[in-house]
Amino acid sequence: MIKIVALLTDFGIKDHYVGVVKARILKELKKSFNINFVDITHEIPHQDIRKAALSLYFSYKYFPEGTIFLAIVDPGVGTERKAVVIKTKEYIFIGPDNGLFSLIYTENPDFSAFEIIKEKVLKPPYSSTFHGRDLFAPAVAYILDEVPFREFLKPLSKETLKKLNFPFPKRTSKGYRLSVWYVDQFGNIVTNFHQKMIEKPFKVLVNKKEVPLVKSYGYAKKGELVALFGSEGLLEIAIREGSASETLLNPEIEIILE
Repeated sequence: MIKIVALLTDFGIKDHYVGVVKARILKELKKSFNINFVDITHEIPHQDIRKAALSLYFSYKYFPEGTIFLAIVDPGVGTERKAVVIKTKEYIFIGPDNGLFSLIYTENPDFSAFEIIKEKVLKPPYSSTFHGRDLFAPAVAYILDEVPFREFLKPLSKETLKKLNFPFPKRTSKGYRLSVWYVDQFGNIVTNFHQKMIEKPFKVLVNKKEVPLVKSYGYAKKGELVALFGSEGLLEIAIREGSASETLLNPEIEIILE
């Protein structure tokens, strides 16, 4: 049997942190497994919980059922913030209770939540600044080993979980006013308007000016500002071979229904 552990962090790849987390998982295992570690990304901007939540949301549904997601972007490490395990119908998520799993909650309302009992997992000596290695990695190993949840977790009320606010498009008299959810490394601005929200023909306005809606980046001219629906079905504002984010900074984006 092959089990999959997917990792998402802000650790970067220059230091030893990611490798040590994987090693600790392997060291703590009591049973023998073939494990595939998948690195979703370790280049989340430092302490950027919001971008981590979006990256996880854009990624998780493409993984096989049974995947364990270890997500660590944790500016509150070492404080009283909870360490949680979230179980949905198909997946398990492990990480800090700081809003990182907000969109997982929204898309999987029947999830179950648990808090890691630190006294059952932490083994001295341990660090208050590296819970990825000392707390979360052993918890992943326990789950892989199929240790009963009651032995190291306690149920947690969903209402107590921290959630980030990801606003939906605001309805206006003419259509919608959009918010920026994400900016990728190409400078493409990803909004909160999904293609399934399309009601009728519409126009896209950026800073009050209409921009063409194209099927993909290749249909734009070099340097042209365009709108398109990206790989996750969300409306993007992009500049062919340029950065929309750097050019526009914080644009006003609207959908005008025709």
